[in-house]
Amino acid sequence: MKDLVRWSKVKKEQLCRVEDPFFSTSIIREYLKSMRYVQKIHGVSDLLRECGLYDPLNLDSIQIDRVLSRVASGEWMLIRNEAFKPIDLEGNWYAKMCSNRFDTDRLLNTISTTMGPGKWKIVDIRVNKFASSAAFVANFLASRGDEGRIFLSSGKDFANTTRTVTQRWVPLGNEERDFTSSSAIHRYGEEHKITQIYVEADDAWDISGSSWHWRPVVADEEYEFKGK
Repeated sequence: MKDLVRWSKVKKEQLCRVEDPFFSTSIIREYLKSMRYVQKIHGVSDLLRECGLYDPLNLDSIQIDRVLSRVASGEWMLIRNEAFKPIDLEGNWYAKMCSNRFDTDRLLNTISTTMGPGKWKIVDIRVNKFASSAAFVANFLASRGDEGRIFLSSGKDFANTTRTVTQRWVPLGNEERDFTSSSAIHRYGEEHKITQIYVEADDAWDISGSSWHWRPVVADEEYEFKGK
């Protein structure tokens, strides 16, 4: 069994089964080229949607490279029953952050009343199903004018849907101590929520100069500086 998972959603017990990005990239590349005929790898469709791609059977080389870049970096991790070569928890940035996240979660249980420098880290992403249902209905009706096109095969079918991103204030890692003096101060464990909307907007990745993606853009981890 293989599952492709965003690094922030990898569970502690899965970390030892994460494949090295070099081999993961090769596996996903071959899967994208032959997905009509091979067993499904769960999570690939989620990565494609994050990249604004909704027709997995008709990807060009540039689109495939865009998808694979997120696997090669370790941002998206391939979990197997037994990894051929487990990911380097110290050498890969995302794997290291993933490992540190579990230590941070334990740490927050003891310092949740403490304030200090830190960063905002995504801990949860939820689609606003009720609020998005009206947008889906409107998009479905609009798609009926596109003769021969399957609904949900294009980014515009998800237009104006919304989701809520939850960020939590967590301590800086050892390698981030240089930011301590300039960091804003918040209570560790404090959370705030950001509502994103799916729209067509400028995108440096896309040949046409625009693509469908979530706005405002929210990074996995964000620093907040004093006075900002």
